[in-house]
Amino acid sequence: MDLFFISGPLDPDERESSVLRKIEMLEKGYEGILFKDPYDGMARELGNIPGPESRLDVEPWLLPAPPKSMSFMLTVENFVAFIDSNGCLEYAKKVGGLVEGGLPSVPVMVGVDHSLTGGALEALSMELGGESIRLIVFDSHFDFILPSIRCGLIQYDLETNPETKFSPTDPFIFNRPDSYNADSFLYYVLDKIPKENIFVVGVSDYPPQVAQEIEDDRVRRYVEFYKDLEESGVHVITKERIQRDIGSVREALSSTAFPYTYVSVDVDVCSNTSIKGARFLDYYGVDHSDLYGLVASIKKSLKTSKLVGLDFMEFDIYNAGSERSGKADRTYQIAAEAMKRLLWQQP
Repeated sequence: MDLFFISGPLDPDERESSVLRKIEMLEKGYEGILFKDPYDGMARELGNIPGPESRLDVEPWLLPAPPKSMSFMLTVENFVAFIDSNGCLEYAKKVGGLVEGGLPSVPVMVGVDHSLTGGALEALSMELGGESIRLIVFDSHFDFILPSIRCGLIQYDLETNPETKFSPTDPFIFNRPDSYNADSFLYYVLDKIPKENIFVVGVSDYPPQVAQEIEDDRVRRYVEFYKDLEESGVHVITKERIQRDIGSVREALSSTAFPYTYVSVDVDVCSNTSIKGARFLDYYGVDHSDLYGLVASIKKSLKTSKLVGLDFMEFDIYNAGSERSGKADRTYQIAAEAMKRLLWQQP
């Protein structure tokens, strides 16, 4: 299999805590950060990159570790403006151009913002036909959720949860446009890849029964949006199902009627259980041993379905590889091992 590798260090995280951390680490000269680009962390673990490499050209202030000269740009307002103006979509299109230029070799991307995956998928669907591609996404989150729906949930939480982590004075939880971003990119992929071709594996944000019984319009919209996508064909494989019956999940992933397969791994699928180096740590994910088992099942299916793309996304360079209480984080090691098992090891 001929491969080519892409570094995608786009990190437009608009959360205030993330922005403040970037500023703090920049002022400290990024002391203790192993790699400013997660691609380099993965390259170290792989030991050798077996193919040509491309690096997505990202504006310096949007990098995971911006240079000091860009410190004036690091504001919540600037990141929000970037996202709301579909800046993530523009970068996804750049990734699509890199993928097109590398075909027929198989693109392997390592990066931060998961929205970049959409660019690779668009390029491949144009080349191969989206109806022929099976898309498998490992993720703790269901990345179909539009900003207006997400903001509605936040507003409901503010009104009903005395321990909410959100602030009622935050202007950026109101009136956000439905942009293309890391939360919503899969929704915009639906005009390229049919719903029934998409498997989202390891989700932790499936609407619980208590949410399904709430009458508030904002909660109902979220639940109905989520459930409608599932009922119309998207395969939602929850973390709980994996923990309860991983055998059935492995069976579902080990065979396919689709001639092509693309695998996208958001490393937060193992957040808090096995790794701390993911941008979002709001859930406890599956154990890395479960990820390895599911990857092995996909590998088995590749006897009849050609792998046409792979990515590992949503790395947090500030936590990945760091030491906590004398124990080093293993995000890069676990992701690299999953990559090796999918690309090179026998099923």
